[in-house]
Amino acid sequence: MRISYLPSSESKRGILESTSKRVRMIFSVMASPNRIDILRILNNKGPLTYSELKSLAGFKSKKESGKFAYHLRKLLKQSLLGLNKSERRYTITNLGKLVLNLARQIEEKSIVESGKMYVRTSHQTIEEFNSHKIIQSLVREANLSLEQATKITEEVENKVYKLSTSYLTSRLLRDCVNNILLEHGLEDQMNKLIRVGIPIFDLDKMLNNSSNSLRNGINDLIIEISRDVLSEYFVASFQKDILDMHYNGEIHLDTLGHWGIGPDTVFIDVEQVKNNLDLKGNFLFLPRTSDQSKLNLFLPIIISLIQREVSKEIVIENIDKILRDYQMDKIPEYLSLSLISSSISMQHMNSPFVTLVISAKEGEGLLIQMLKGYALYVEQVALPNFGLFITHSKSLTKNLVSEVAKVIKLGGKIVLSQESILSSRGIRKLNDVSMLPNIVLNSLTINLPRLAYQSNKDETYFRTKLALLMKPSISALLLKKEMLSENIRHGILPALSNVVSFPEVGSTTTIVNIAGLNESIYDILGYSKKDGFDTVKKVIQTANDILLGFSKNNTEKFGVSMINDGSSSRFVVLDSDKFGKLTHDFQSYSQGVIITREILENDNPISENLRQLDNLMTGGLYIRLDITGASEQELIDIINMAIPTIPYFDIFEKQFICSICGKRNIKSGVCLSCGSSNLIEINQLPSKM
Repeated sequence: MRISYLPSSESKRGILESTSKRVRMIFSVMASPNRIDILRILNNKGPLTYSELKSLAGFKSKKESGKFAYHLRKLLKQSLLGLNKSERRYTITNLGKLVLNLARQIEEKSIVESGKMYVRTSHQTIEEFNSHKIIQSLVREANLSLEQATKITEEVENKVYKLSTSYLTSRLLRDCVNNILLEHGLEDQMNKLIRVGIPIFDLDKMLNNSSNSLRNGINDLIIEISRDVLSEYFVASFQKDILDMHYNGEIHLDTLGHWGIGPDTVFIDVEQVKNNLDLKGNFLFLPRTSDQSKLNLFLPIIISLIQREVSKEIVIENIDKILRDYQMDKIPEYLSLSLISSSISMQHMNSPFVTLVISAKEGEGLLIQMLKGYALYVEQVALPNFGLFITHSKSLTKNLVSEVAKVIKLGGKIVLSQESILSSRGIRKLNDVSMLPNIVLNSLTINLPRLAYQSNKDETYFRTKLALLMKPSISALLLKKEMLSENIRHGILPALSNVVSFPEVGSTTTIVNIAGLNESIYDILGYSKKDGFDTVKKVIQTANDILLGFSKNNTEKFGVSMINDGSSSRFVVLDSDKFGKLTHDFQSYSQGVIITREILENDNPISENLRQLDNLMTGGLYIRLDITGASEQELIDIINMAIPTIPYFDIFEKQFICSICGKRNIKSGVCLSCGSSNLIEINQLPSKM
């Protein structure tokens, strides 16, 4: 039998007295701000040594050692701290955490009872509301006069003291200030004070990942948030008329989240980069090497550096000159490993596309080995972010064409060009004779159908509107260059500054893109195919005439392009909203030229027209050879027809990828690897929005 003994009344009294004494002792410990700080530090930092804790608690001089040791003994005696004797580290106990929580509650309650207004700041502190800080902010950030700032602050104070809350936040105060500025018609000043960020609702949606858009996990979330925040920030740098044109759909400012951070396209030569690969005090986690013969190390370093500061494409020349010194049968494995290693260094799916320029002049043997190496890479990557750009003299050998066809059918991306070097998107390298890097700004597109709708089918009026729109478009891109130069001065773009040596060397090319040229001339203005091409040439020449005026007053080169970007579908939606039911049901506007086998086989002036159009498009012309559905042998035939006829073309085949397993093994709408029908249509060169 188990017997329980109840405490006597004297025992109860003794327990109560002992407990009361313990509580009094704990409260006496709490009476010291220094001891509360020690508890907070250990709660936040975890176990610390004596010297670490002493330094963090602010007892840095030898004279204060005795005082610190006294506080530590008090905490240990009341079991608020513990000491791990083997590791000689102090930790906060559960009782210490309870006391720390109680101290926090007492502090907050005392603030509430005091009747004063306190602000939870963005620096994670609580401070008493001070109207002078608002005045200082209005003068410093919004450039208001002291008299204006004082008047606005008085109105803010009146609103604040009418609130029923005892806590304010810096965000609430800033919103209150901005509302009053708006009421006074001070919109420009308000924009300087506005916070940038994303709504909590949108962030919740991202974290829930309901659309399965975070395919790269938390990294995609961080990049998406930073892009949204930076978009808001850069929008504030534009003049109102530029922003109005963008929001109205007259122009499209592409990749706003990257607008002032870096260029859109960069052409670099490995020889030039090798001689300037001085990382200095930046990127200390990367190995220091300029040995380009070690391509599997050198290429990933270059990609890792430059892809952080370029938004759309990196074009690397003379990779073949490095590989020609290697044993021929080792090149495929060596190149594929270099590309795979470089892929690992890429931050996300929408990293800038990387184009490797190689020349058919280097010889058939080397080029075939490089194509085989590229094929090995493509076989192991679901969505290749590297492509090959092959320059030739209007012909390729039978073996080379056969190898190109094999790579395309595997899912690779190959562009063929008659000598000229362009990006895979069609952006022209205007300083073609120089080994120096070429920085290209090409993230602005003009909506030609919008101008055509507004011109009442008057071709002269249409070209006049284009000329008027070209000037602010160029000004916006020049503003982008100024922002890049400013960021380089601040050390924000070390790769461009130290590796590419921008802006000290090389050339900057500013290119205005146009969308919907075909729809504007043939559908909206109503020209026939027979006489419409002359009007097309007149429209492009109008743009070039405006650019010529800028070229005379600037050192950089200017051009007009017709390439694929993220503007086409946006323009169609905005035009549909503005003009109601359009007379033409466009799904998207033309961006560049699409060539099919049927066009090549028919007797038409496509070759001469393309050559004239290519010459007029000083900034670049995107030409897509669409071979979707062709067999490997049919593809060989198509390429052989296109090579002598078309000056440049991107070989494109519509492909799908399984959203479940990531494989490209698709047939009849079903993944042959996992059996899923959840497929995603992919573009081998994704448009950046």
